[in-house]
Amino acid sequence: MAVVIRRVLGLDLGSHSVKAIELHQTLQGLVVAQQHCLPVEDDGDAALDERLRELARSHSLPHDHVICALPGDRLSSRRLTFPFRDGKRLSQAVPFEVEGQLPFDLDQVFVDWERVGGDRQHSEVLATVAPRAEVVKLLRLLREADLEPRVVEAEGLVLGNLAALVPLPGTRLLLDLGHRKSSMSLSLDGRVVSTRTVQIGGLALTRAIARERGCSEAEAERLKCERGIFGDAGAGESPAAVEILDRLVREIVRTLSGLEALLGGPAVARLDEITLLGGTARLPQIDTYLARRTGIATARLDLPAIVGGAALLAGADPLLYAQALALSLRGSLQARTRMNFRQEELAYRRDLRAMGQEFVWTGRLAGLAALLLAVSIGTSIAVQSRRASQLEQLVTAEYAAAFPGKAAPSNAVAALREAVKSARDRADFLGVNAANLSALDILTQLSSHVPPDVDVVFEEVGIDPNVVRIRGYSKSFEAVERLKTELSKLEGFSQVQVSEIQSDARRGGKSFSVTLTGKPRGES
Repeated sequence: MAVVIRRVLGLDLGSHSVKAIELHQTLQGLVVAQQHCLPVEDDGDAALDERLRELARSHSLPHDHVICALPGDRLSSRRLTFPFRDGKRLSQAVPFEVEGQLPFDLDQVFVDWERVGGDRQHSEVLATVAPRAEVVKLLRLLREADLEPRVVEAEGLVLGNLAALVPLPGTRLLLDLGHRKSSMSLSLDGRVVSTRTVQIGGLALTRAIARERGCSEAEAERLKCERGIFGDAGAGESPAAVEILDRLVREIVRTLSGLEALLGGPAVARLDEITLLGGTARLPQIDTYLARRTGIATARLDLPAIVGGAALLAGADPLLYAQALALSLRGSLQARTRMNFRQEELAYRRDLRAMGQEFVWTGRLAGLAALLLAVSIGTSIAVQSRRASQLEQLVTAEYAAAFPGKAAPSNAVAALREAVKSARDRADFLGVNAANLSALDILTQLSSHVPPDVDVVFEEVGIDPNVVRIRGYSKSFEAVERLKTELSKLEGFSQVQVSEIQSDARRGGKSFSVTLTGKPRGES
């Protein structure tokens, strides 16, 4: 059983239906727990409030992490460039820059932004402006339905979160064909960098068919869904509906023309695909028609059926639920967008008790990690203590062997260290060098290593703890060199050096000095 860290509700408040997706963030990944679609009648906010309450009660939808979005036709966006990348400076500069472009005061709107480009010295941001009154209205509606959102995103821009589950490579236009409107979002490798909404959608097609055939909108909606607007091999085609769709095509072309500077050339050459989503995208042949009219490859959004070993939408229509899925992903750890119009006095106030429930598993995991750490430390201490006891026993045995018949002290290591120091002090006092030779021993070795046939005379011998200095006389240089060779064979000395060779005019030979340097203690 997967541990659920967070339950997120993505709520898509469409004009034709409300779509809800409950997403579970687990330690293994993401799981769609349930999805529901509630048809909406045009009876005002009071009826919508009651329907939302019914939806939440009937399906036990989570209330503590709701994400929704403002409609794209209530927002305005603009791209801005700044000569720096610091996020704090951008947060201060973006509202100031936007204020100069607004026909009303800044306190009437909320401004948020996303970084969509730039380099090390520059930033390109997409600033989005939301009327404060629209945010207040949306919060009031959802609060009365007991579904108060933590985040109010921007419709269209939030589609960038789909890239967490769906590969969206290259440059593509995400075309969300809704009931009353259509949103066009330019995506660069899964990041939405521009968006625009037009008031053309499935409802306009339905009304065109109703006028054309003199029937009710309900009947026209049925005909549209069953037969489409293009008919079968030319039969049953609705010229009026096709004319509405042509208006949408012109808006698409107009939008793409305005993005040529961002695309770096004509959209036909730069755009990889127009990706369709939304309820109206289910119309038969609409992808083929748009591809033919725009000259750009067009395909419906294809969501993976399985994510993390579990069914993603349990057979539900991915085109219909794409916006709700993107909103629920906004509340997960895989979120790609960060826009939120709940600001200032409307900022979400966290309930500490709810936070405690949300992080209860995090706390349990932290406690388990602390327990494992304590066990690891305790085990390490026990192992080190056992090793220390074994070492102490070994040192005590060495002490007994070095000082037989003498009782071992409580701290055998310190006693041995003191004994070694005392021995070294005595050795220094007696002139014992690193090879444990006393001054008398050194003289004896010097005498034994000088061959009888080497004609040298030692006139002065000085013995320090680690250096022996000899002053001598010889009748030939060769005898001095042979003396050096023989003395180099002495153990306990690292270097034999002959120096100060001088002619002795009085005796007719050579006087010289020999220095023997002992090895450091511990090397012999």
